[in-house]
This record gives sequence, C-alpha cells and structure tokens, in this order.
Amino acid sequence: MQGTEINRDEEIRQLAYRLWQEEGCPDGCDVEHWLRAKMIWEEINRPQSEPKQSKALKGRKGRQTGTAEREL
Repeated sequence: MQGTEINRDEEIRQLAYRLWQEEGCPDGCDVEHWLRAKMIWEEINRPQSEPKQSKALKGRKGRQTGTAEREL
C-alpha cells in the first residue's frame, strides 16, 4: 500500500504544480493548490459504480420495458 500512496502523492503534487503554474506562480498558495489538486485527484480516481435507483423507479422501468416488448 505504501507504493500506492507514493504514486497518489506524486500525482497530486504534479496537479498542484500545474495549478500553481496556471495561476501565474503566486507565492503563499501552496496549501490551497495541494488541497484543490487532491480534490481533483480523488474525483478522477473515484470508483465508478452505478447510481442506486429507488424501488419505485426499478418497478416502473420494468413495467415500461414489458409494455414496449409486447408492442413489438
């Protein structure tokens, strides 16, 4: 796991550096850039999962599909 954390921190560091450059290399914004880069990294690397549907939506979807199949 330690190797994974090193890669993650390196990627965040590179993102923070790019943010710093894009803003004209301002002094004293390192923490802000790190935190923004971390948020970006986490969004990019978030596990992709299907959004949960409520039972009501699942039931309606099934009935609509059945009706559509009968019409064909």
